[in-house]
Amino acid sequence: MRTDRVGARFFVPGPTAVRPAILREMVRPMIAHRSAEMRELLARVYVTLPSLFGTRRPVYVASGAATGMMESAIRCGSRERVLALVSGAFGERFARIAESCERSVTRLVAPAGKTVSAEALADALEHGAYDAVTAVHVETTTGVIADIGAYGRVVAAHDDVMLLVDAVSSVGGVEVAMDGAGMDVVLSASQKALALPPGLSFIACSERAMARAVTLPYRGVYLDVVRMDEYWRQGETAGTPAIPQLYALDAQLAAIGREGLVTRYARHAAMAGAVHEWVSEAARRGRGVGILASEELRAPTVTCLTIKGDAVRLVHLLRARGFEIGAGYGALAASTMRIGHMGDHTVREVRALLGALDYALGELEA
Repeated sequence: MRTDRVGARFFVPGPTAVRPAILREMVRPMIAHRSAEMRELLARVYVTLPSLFGTRRPVYVASGAATGMMESAIRCGSRERVLALVSGAFGERFARIAESCERSVTRLVAPAGKTVSAEALADALEHGAYDAVTAVHVETTTGVIADIGAYGRVVAAHDDVMLLVDAVSSVGGVEVAMDGAGMDVVLSASQKALALPPGLSFIACSERAMARAVTLPYRGVYLDVVRMDEYWRQGETAGTPAIPQLYALDAQLAAIGREGLVTRYARHAAMAGAVHEWVSEAARRGRGVGILASEELRAPTVTCLTIKGDAVRLVHLLRARGFEIGAGYGALAASTMRIGHMGDHTVREVRALLGALDYALGELEA
């Protein structure tokens, strides 16, 4: 994989750089969304997507942001009481969506750079009555990766509790073992490690999650996974899809297949490793930079850097050198910045970014 010259300098942790070959797919003529041609396209997509989710279950495709699929997970996967595992802003978003759907929500909140432990989850489930747990696999705002397998083992001991997982910043860059880890609902989107334009979101449900969904009122229409499943069985989508994005998805899934998931995941790990090594070396030279996430919790797709100084100014200094990265998010905006080393980037491109960042840090500290 390689990006174009401009995309090679774009390291925002979503939306990520998209290769020109994929963008060109989007200018193809429209086709009827209930046509045989569309069903052929969707057949390829529906066969390929489950491997990225680590499931034998269907993966449904919708047009819209992953926030919609978070709401779908809540409406279709929870009844009344939700335990929200919060390790950053997107874990908090999941909790607030549950509250907006009139669920009673209890939060377990991890300090910045940490995740909620499986032990804390087990204790909460032992002493409270919940029917769903929400978790984020890779928290984009802090760069931590949660041990979803450990969460799944804890939840499996409670027959009536569903595990609902945001995998937006992991699908396509990190192995997601939905079936093996005991996840009941997994949602994602196109604009992160899949290296596609924004506009598509995805959701997969276990058999027991679908069994619960059919019993729940107020699932809505567009967000109803039962309705999505009905259309999936016909080889279609539940609503008129974003056809240009589907063209791009079809082409990118073929490219990912040629690269191979093992190779793709290893490339992401190598990009993250390059960032981690540079930070260690820069810190030894006295640069005021660190990594927010604890060493054992660092995600392969995004790193949140801590900056001794004005992190916002540093983002602008880097932009002046032609590189775009993510500013800190929310309460971390003034003291952190984020590198999205995901999608179709290469280690070489990451190292070019780090060289420019080193110079920008020198300017900041001068």
